[in-house]
Amino acid sequence: MKAHDVFLLHAYSPRNSGDGLLVKLSLEAIRASGIHQRVTVVCLDKAAFENYLDDHDVELISLVEFVVRTAARVVSRRPAIFFGVGGGYLRSGHPAEGWKALIAHGTQILCAAACAGSRTIYLPQSVGPFNGLAGSILKRLVQRHVGTIFLRDDKSIQELQHWRGIRIGDLVVLEIARRVQVTVVQPAIDRQKVYFVFRDLSGKPYSDAYLRNIKRLRELIPDAEFVLQSSGRGNSDDAFYRRVFGIECRTSLREALQHRDAVVVSVRLHGSLESVLAGVPSVHLSYERKGIAAYRDLGLDEYVFHASDFDPAAIATLVEQLRTVPHLFWNGLNAASANRYKELLEYIKNETRHFDHASDGRKFFASRDRGL
Repeated sequence: MKAHDVFLLHAYSPRNSGDGLLVKLSLEAIRASGIHQRVTVVCLDKAAFENYLDDHDVELISLVEFVVRTAARVVSRRPAIFFGVGGGYLRSGHPAEGWKALIAHGTQILCAAACAGSRTIYLPQSVGPFNGLAGSILKRLVQRHVGTIFLRDDKSIQELQHWRGIRIGDLVVLEIARRVQVTVVQPAIDRQKVYFVFRDLSGKPYSDAYLRNIKRLRELIPDAEFVLQSSGRGNSDDAFYRRVFGIECRTSLREALQHRDAVVVSVRLHGSLESVLAGVPSVHLSYERKGIAAYRDLGLDEYVFHASDFDPAAIATLVEQLRTVPHLFWNGLNAASANRYKELLEYIKNETRHFDHASDGRKFFASRDRGL
Protein backbone atom coordinates (compact mmCIF):
# COMPACT_ATOMS: atom_id res chain seq x y z
CA MET A 1 0.00 0.00 0.00
CA LYS A 2 1.11 3.59 -0.66
CA ALA A 3 2.13 5.92 2.15
CA HIS A 4 -1.19 7.45 3.15
CA ASP A 5 -2.18 8.47 6.65
CA VAL A 6 -3.71 5.62 8.64
CA PHE A 7 -5.75 5.97 11.84
CA LEU A 8 -7.05 3.40 14.32
CA LEU A 9 -10.11 4.82 16.10
CA HIS A 10 -11.93 3.97 19.34
CA ALA A 11 -9.05 2.53 21.39
CA TYR A 12 -10.54 2.37 24.90
CA SER A 13 -8.11 1.37 27.65
CA PRO A 14 -5.72 -1.53 28.37
CA ARG A 15 -6.87 -1.33 31.99
CA ASN A 16 -9.47 -3.73 30.61
CA SER A 17 -7.24 -6.50 29.24
CA GLY A 18 -9.87 -7.54 26.67
CA ASP A 19 -10.04 -4.04 25.21
CA GLY A 20 -6.25 -3.83 25.17
CA LEU A 21 -6.01 -7.18 23.39
CA LEU A 22 -8.48 -6.03 20.73
CA VAL A 23 -6.35 -2.96 20.01
CA LYS A 24 -3.28 -5.19 19.61
CA LEU A 25 -5.12 -7.60 17.31
CA SER A 26 -6.56 -4.71 15.29
CA LEU A 27 -3.03 -3.40 14.70
CA GLU A 28 -1.84 -6.88 13.76
CA ALA A 29 -4.62 -7.22 11.18
CA ILE A 30 -3.75 -3.81 9.71
CA ARG A 31 -0.09 -4.83 9.38
CA ALA A 32 -0.91 -8.29 8.00
CA SER A 33 -3.01 -6.67 5.26
CA GLY A 34 0.08 -4.89 3.93
CA ILE A 35 -0.08 -1.52 5.67
CA HIS A 36 3.40 -0.77 7.03
CA GLN A 37 3.45 2.98 7.64
CA ARG A 38 2.85 4.66 10.96
CA VAL A 39 -0.62 4.21 12.45
CA THR A 40 -2.12 6.97 14.59
CA VAL A 41 -4.16 5.45 17.43
CA VAL A 42 -6.97 7.58 18.88
CA CYS A 43 -7.21 6.67 22.59
CA LEU A 44 -9.74 7.42 25.29
CA ASP A 45 -7.09 6.53 27.89
CA LYS A 46 -3.90 7.68 26.17
CA ALA A 47 -1.65 7.47 29.24
CA ALA A 48 -2.49 3.80 29.84
CA PHE A 49 -1.40 2.88 26.30
CA GLU A 50 2.12 4.24 26.76
CA ASN A 51 4.59 1.31 26.43
CA TYR A 52 1.68 -1.14 26.11
CA LEU A 53 1.51 -1.88 22.39
CA ASP A 54 3.93 -4.31 20.74
CA ASP A 55 3.85 -2.25 17.53
CA HIS A 56 6.24 0.66 18.01
CA ASP A 57 5.50 2.46 14.74
CA VAL A 58 2.40 4.07 16.18
CA GLU A 59 1.48 7.48 17.47
CA LEU A 60 -0.94 7.80 20.37
CA ILE A 61 -3.29 10.77 20.44
CA SER A 62 -6.28 11.70 22.58
CA LEU A 63 -9.80 12.35 21.32
CA VAL A 64 -9.29 16.10 21.73
CA GLU A 65 -6.07 15.96 19.71
CA PHE A 66 -7.88 14.00 17.01
CA VAL A 67 -10.62 16.64 16.76
CA VAL A 68 -8.02 19.40 16.43
CA ARG A 69 -6.15 17.48 13.72
CA THR A 70 -9.38 16.85 11.86
CA ALA A 71 -9.88 20.60 11.44
CA ALA A 72 -6.44 20.83 9.80
CA ARG A 73 -7.16 17.83 7.56
CA VAL A 74 -10.43 19.34 6.36
CA VAL A 75 -8.55 22.46 5.27
CA SER A 76 -5.77 20.50 3.55
CA ARG A 77 -8.26 17.98 2.05
CA ARG A 78 -5.79 15.21 2.84
CA PRO A 79 -7.59 11.81 2.75
CA ALA A 80 -6.77 8.90 5.02
CA ILE A 81 -7.81 5.37 5.90
CA PHE A 82 -9.65 5.06 9.19
CA PHE A 83 -9.98 1.72 10.97
CA GLY A 84 -12.31 1.12 13.91
CA VAL A 85 -11.02 -1.14 16.69
CA GLY A 86 -12.92 -4.42 17.00
CA GLY A 87 -15.29 -4.45 19.98
CA GLY A 88 -18.77 -3.67 21.25
CA TYR A 89 -18.84 0.06 21.92
CA LEU A 90 -21.44 1.24 19.37
CA ARG A 91 -24.52 0.79 21.51
CA SER A 92 -27.24 2.62 23.41
CA GLY A 93 -28.99 0.31 25.85
CA HIS A 94 -30.09 3.20 28.07
CA PRO A 95 -29.85 7.01 27.83
CA ALA A 96 -26.59 7.44 29.78
CA GLU A 97 -24.84 4.74 27.75
CA GLY A 98 -26.19 6.14 24.49
CA TRP A 99 -25.09 9.74 25.05
CA LYS A 100 -21.69 8.59 26.31
CA ALA A 101 -21.20 6.46 23.17
CA LEU A 102 -22.39 9.28 20.92
CA ILE A 103 -19.93 11.75 22.43
CA ALA A 104 -16.93 9.41 22.61
CA HIS A 105 -17.46 7.37 19.45
CA GLY A 106 -19.90 9.37 17.31
CA THR A 107 -17.43 12.25 17.40
CA GLN A 108 -14.73 10.01 15.91
CA ILE A 109 -17.06 8.79 13.16
CA LEU A 110 -17.93 12.38 12.23
CA CYS A 111 -14.27 13.44 12.22
CA ALA A 112 -13.38 10.59 9.87
CA ALA A 113 -16.31 11.49 7.61
CA ALA A 114 -15.20 15.12 7.46
CA CYS A 115 -12.02 14.13 5.59
CA ALA A 116 -13.10 14.05 1.95
CA GLY A 117 -12.03 11.03 -0.05
CA SER A 118 -11.20 8.95 3.01
CA ARG A 119 -12.13 5.31 3.56
CA THR A 120 -13.52 3.87 6.81
CA ILE A 121 -13.27 0.19 7.79
CA TYR A 122 -14.54 -1.12 11.14
CA LEU A 123 -13.06 -4.39 12.38
CA PRO A 124 -15.40 -7.04 13.91
CA GLN A 125 -18.10 -5.42 16.03
CA SER A 126 -21.22 -6.17 17.98
CA VAL A 127 -23.50 -3.15 17.62
CA GLY A 128 -26.73 -2.11 19.27
CA PRO A 129 -29.15 -1.84 20.79
CA PHE A 130 -29.78 1.67 19.50
CA ASN A 131 -32.44 2.80 21.97
CA GLY A 132 -33.53 6.40 22.42
CA LEU A 133 -32.55 9.55 20.55
CA ALA A 134 -28.82 9.04 21.11
CA GLY A 135 -29.08 5.49 19.77
CA SER A 136 -30.96 6.60 16.68
CA ILE A 137 -28.32 9.24 15.92
CA LEU A 138 -25.47 6.79 16.53
CA LYS A 139 -27.03 4.17 14.25
CA ARG A 140 -27.53 6.73 11.50
CA LEU A 141 -23.91 7.87 11.77
CA VAL A 142 -22.66 4.30 11.37
CA GLN A 143 -24.98 3.58 8.45
CA ARG A 144 -24.06 6.76 6.57
CA HIS A 145 -20.38 7.25 7.36
CA VAL A 146 -18.78 3.84 7.97
CA GLY A 147 -17.87 2.35 4.59
CA THR A 148 -17.36 -1.28 5.60
CA ILE A 149 -18.18 -2.84 8.97
CA PHE A 150 -17.45 -6.41 10.02
CA LEU A 151 -20.06 -7.74 12.44
CA ARG A 152 -19.50 -10.62 14.86
CA ASP A 153 -23.08 -11.75 15.51
CA ASP A 154 -26.26 -12.22 13.47
CA LYS A 155 -28.39 -9.84 15.52
CA SER A 156 -25.97 -6.99 14.79
CA ILE A 157 -26.38 -7.70 11.07
CA GLN A 158 -30.18 -7.52 11.42
CA GLU A 159 -30.25 -4.51 13.71
CA LEU A 160 -27.79 -2.31 11.81
CA GLN A 161 -28.82 -3.26 8.24
CA HIS A 162 -25.63 -1.79 6.84
CA TRP A 163 -25.12 -2.09 3.09
CA ARG A 164 -21.54 -3.27 3.69
CA GLY A 165 -22.06 -5.22 6.91
CA ILE A 166 -20.06 -8.46 6.73
CA ARG A 167 -20.60 -11.31 9.22
CA ILE A 168 -17.33 -12.66 10.61
CA GLY A 169 -15.98 -13.76 13.98
CA ASP A 170 -14.58 -11.69 16.83
CA LEU A 171 -10.91 -10.80 16.35
CA VAL A 172 -9.92 -13.06 19.24
CA VAL A 173 -12.05 -15.89 17.80
CA LEU A 174 -10.18 -15.50 14.50
CA GLU A 175 -6.88 -15.52 16.36
CA ILE A 176 -7.82 -18.66 18.31
CA ALA A 177 -8.79 -20.42 15.09
CA ARG A 178 -5.53 -19.33 13.45
CA ARG A 179 -3.37 -20.53 16.33
CA VAL A 180 -5.31 -23.59 17.50
CA GLN A 181 -2.65 -26.04 16.34
CA VAL A 182 -0.14 -24.27 18.55
CA THR A 183 -2.60 -24.42 21.44
CA VAL A 184 -3.61 -28.07 21.38
CA VAL A 185 -0.17 -29.59 20.90
CA GLN A 186 1.07 -28.22 24.20
CA PRO A 187 2.01 -30.99 26.68
CA ALA A 188 -0.65 -32.04 29.18
CA ILE A 189 -0.45 -30.21 32.47
CA ASP A 190 -2.17 -30.59 35.80
CA ARG A 191 -5.12 -28.23 35.78
CA GLN A 192 -5.94 -27.97 39.45
CA LYS A 193 -6.70 -24.27 39.74
CA VAL A 194 -9.94 -22.49 38.95
CA TYR A 195 -10.11 -18.76 38.35
CA PHE A 196 -13.25 -16.63 38.47
CA VAL A 197 -13.71 -13.46 36.41
CA PHE A 198 -16.98 -11.89 37.57
CA ARG A 199 -18.31 -8.43 36.85
CA ASP A 200 -21.02 -6.10 38.07
CA LEU A 201 -24.34 -6.60 36.24
CA SER A 202 -26.40 -4.36 38.50
CA GLY A 203 -28.00 -2.68 35.49
CA LYS A 204 -29.56 -5.95 34.33
CA PRO A 205 -33.13 -6.95 35.37
CA TYR A 206 -31.80 -10.33 36.54
CA SER A 207 -28.99 -8.90 38.70
CA ASP A 208 -30.35 -10.38 41.96
CA ALA A 209 -30.53 -13.89 40.49
CA TYR A 210 -27.07 -13.44 39.02
CA LEU A 211 -25.62 -12.49 42.40
CA ARG A 212 -27.25 -15.49 44.08
CA ASN A 213 -25.87 -17.82 41.45
CA ILE A 214 -22.28 -16.60 41.48
CA LYS A 215 -22.25 -16.72 45.29
CA ARG A 216 -23.53 -20.30 45.14
CA LEU A 217 -20.91 -21.15 42.50
CA ARG A 218 -18.22 -19.91 44.82
CA GLU A 219 -19.56 -22.18 47.56
CA LEU A 220 -19.49 -25.16 45.18
CA ILE A 221 -15.89 -24.43 44.09
CA PRO A 222 -14.38 -23.11 47.35
CA ASP A 223 -10.75 -23.30 46.15
CA ALA A 224 -11.37 -21.03 43.16
CA GLU A 225 -9.42 -17.76 43.06
CA PHE A 226 -10.65 -14.38 41.84
CA VAL A 227 -8.67 -12.49 39.17
CA LEU A 228 -9.03 -9.12 37.48
CA GLN A 229 -9.80 -8.68 33.82
CA SER A 230 -10.75 -5.02 34.12
CA SER A 231 -9.69 -2.30 36.53
CA GLY A 232 -10.19 1.44 36.57
CA ARG A 233 -12.34 3.83 34.50
CA GLY A 234 -15.51 2.96 36.45
CA ASN A 235 -15.48 -0.67 35.36
CA SER A 236 -13.40 -2.36 38.05
CA ASP A 237 -13.69 -6.04 38.89
CA ASP A 238 -11.86 -5.44 42.17
CA ALA A 239 -14.50 -2.98 43.40
CA PHE A 240 -17.20 -5.56 42.60
CA TYR A 241 -15.34 -8.34 44.43
CA ARG A 242 -14.86 -6.09 47.45
CA ARG A 243 -18.52 -5.10 47.60
CA VAL A 244 -20.08 -8.52 46.95
CA PHE A 245 -17.55 -10.99 48.37
CA GLY A 246 -15.62 -8.81 50.82
CA ILE A 247 -12.25 -9.72 49.30
CA GLU A 248 -9.29 -7.79 47.96
CA CYS A 249 -7.95 -8.92 44.59
CA ARG A 250 -4.80 -7.69 42.84
CA THR A 251 -3.92 -10.61 40.55
CA SER A 252 -4.70 -9.96 36.89
CA LEU A 253 -6.05 -12.57 34.53
CA ARG A 254 -2.97 -12.11 32.39
CA GLU A 255 -0.73 -13.03 35.32
CA ALA A 256 -2.86 -16.07 36.17
CA LEU A 257 -2.78 -17.34 32.58
CA GLN A 258 1.02 -17.39 32.49
CA HIS A 259 1.01 -20.69 34.41
CA ARG A 260 -1.63 -22.31 32.15
CA ASP A 261 -2.60 -24.75 34.92
CA ALA A 262 -6.23 -23.72 35.30
CA VAL A 263 -9.82 -23.54 34.17
CA VAL A 264 -11.38 -20.07 33.92
CA VAL A 265 -15.03 -19.24 34.57
CA SER A 266 -15.59 -15.77 33.14
CA VAL A 267 -18.58 -13.47 32.84
CA ARG A 268 -16.54 -11.18 30.60
CA LEU A 269 -16.35 -12.49 27.04
CA HIS A 270 -12.76 -11.52 26.47
CA GLY A 271 -11.83 -12.97 29.83
CA SER A 272 -12.91 -16.29 28.34
CA LEU A 273 -11.48 -15.74 24.86
CA GLU A 274 -8.17 -14.47 26.25
CA SER A 275 -7.98 -17.66 28.32
CA VAL A 276 -8.71 -19.95 25.36
CA LEU A 277 -6.12 -18.08 23.29
CA ALA A 278 -3.58 -18.78 26.05
CA GLY A 279 -4.41 -22.50 25.99
CA VAL A 280 -6.64 -22.49 29.07
CA PRO A 281 -10.22 -23.88 28.89
CA SER A 282 -12.90 -21.40 29.87
CA VAL A 283 -16.59 -21.60 30.72
CA HIS A 284 -18.31 -18.39 29.70
CA LEU A 285 -21.33 -16.93 31.52
CA SER A 286 -22.55 -14.56 28.84
CA TYR A 287 -24.65 -11.47 29.49
CA GLU A 288 -24.68 -10.26 25.86
CA ARG A 289 -25.31 -11.86 22.47
CA LYS A 290 -21.67 -11.42 21.46
CA GLY A 291 -20.62 -14.15 23.91
CA ILE A 292 -23.08 -16.73 22.60
CA ALA A 293 -22.05 -15.91 19.01
CA ALA A 294 -18.31 -16.14 19.73
CA TYR A 295 -18.54 -19.54 21.41
CA ARG A 296 -20.89 -20.79 18.70
CA ASP A 297 -18.40 -19.68 16.04
CA LEU A 298 -15.76 -21.77 17.83
CA GLY A 299 -18.01 -24.82 18.17
CA LEU A 300 -17.96 -24.48 21.96
CA ASP A 301 -21.72 -24.16 22.53
CA GLU A 302 -21.72 -26.53 25.50
CA TYR A 303 -19.35 -24.24 27.41
CA VAL A 304 -21.39 -21.02 27.22
CA PHE A 305 -24.39 -20.19 29.43
CA HIS A 306 -26.51 -17.11 29.92
CA ALA A 307 -25.62 -15.14 33.04
CA SER A 308 -29.30 -14.60 33.79
CA ASP A 309 -30.29 -18.19 34.52
CA PHE A 310 -27.29 -20.52 34.69
CA ASP A 311 -27.35 -23.49 37.08
CA PRO A 312 -24.39 -23.18 39.51
CA ALA A 313 -24.38 -26.95 40.14
CA ALA A 314 -24.15 -27.68 36.41
CA ILE A 315 -21.30 -25.21 36.02
CA ALA A 316 -19.45 -26.72 38.98
CA THR A 317 -19.82 -30.20 37.49
CA LEU A 318 -18.53 -29.01 34.12
CA VAL A 319 -15.57 -27.26 35.72
CA GLU A 320 -14.66 -30.40 37.68
CA GLN A 321 -14.74 -32.37 34.43
CA LEU A 322 -12.38 -29.89 32.78
CA ARG A 323 -10.02 -30.00 35.74
CA THR A 324 -9.55 -33.71 35.25
CA VAL A 325 -10.12 -34.17 31.49
CA PRO A 326 -9.22 -30.82 29.86
CA HIS A 327 -8.81 -32.28 26.38
CA LEU A 328 -12.61 -32.58 26.12
CA PHE A 329 -12.72 -28.81 25.73
CA TRP A 330 -10.18 -28.81 22.91
CA ASN A 331 -11.89 -31.71 21.19
CA GLY A 332 -15.01 -29.57 20.87
CA LEU A 333 -13.17 -26.65 19.31
CA ASN A 334 -14.11 -26.26 15.66
CA ALA A 335 -11.25 -24.15 14.37
CA ALA A 336 -11.87 -24.87 10.70
CA SER A 337 -15.23 -23.09 10.55
CA ALA A 338 -13.98 -20.12 12.58
CA ASN A 339 -10.71 -19.64 10.69
CA ARG A 340 -11.63 -16.74 8.41
CA TYR A 341 -8.64 -14.54 9.20
CA LYS A 342 -7.31 -14.64 5.62
CA GLU A 343 -10.77 -13.68 4.39
CA LEU A 344 -10.73 -10.63 6.68
CA LEU A 345 -7.31 -9.60 5.37
CA GLU A 346 -8.43 -9.95 1.75
CA TYR A 347 -11.38 -7.64 2.42
CA ILE A 348 -9.02 -5.06 3.93
CA LYS A 349 -6.54 -5.36 1.03
CA ASN A 350 -9.33 -4.88 -1.45
CA GLU A 351 -10.54 -1.76 0.36
CA THR A 352 -7.04 -0.27 0.46
CA ARG A 353 -6.50 -0.99 -3.25
CA HIS A 354 -9.69 0.93 -4.07
CA PHE A 355 -8.49 3.76 -1.85
CA ASP A 356 -5.11 3.86 -3.65
CA HIS A 357 -6.74 4.00 -7.08
CA ALA A 358 -9.13 6.74 -6.00
CA SER A 359 -6.25 8.69 -4.45
CA ASP A 360 -4.23 8.46 -7.67
CA GLY A 361 -7.25 9.81 -9.56
CA ARG A 362 -7.62 12.72 -7.17
CA LYS A 363 -3.93 13.60 -7.55
CA PHE A 364 -4.17 13.45 -11.35
CA PHE A 365 -7.14 15.79 -11.55
CA ALA A 366 -5.63 18.14 -8.96
CA SER A 367 -2.39 18.41 -10.97
CA ARG A 368 -4.32 18.90 -14.22
CA ASP A 369 -6.40 21.67 -12.66
CA ARG A 370 -3.25 23.42 -11.47
CA GLY A 371 -1.86 23.28 -14.99
CA LEU A 372 -4.92 24.89 -16.55
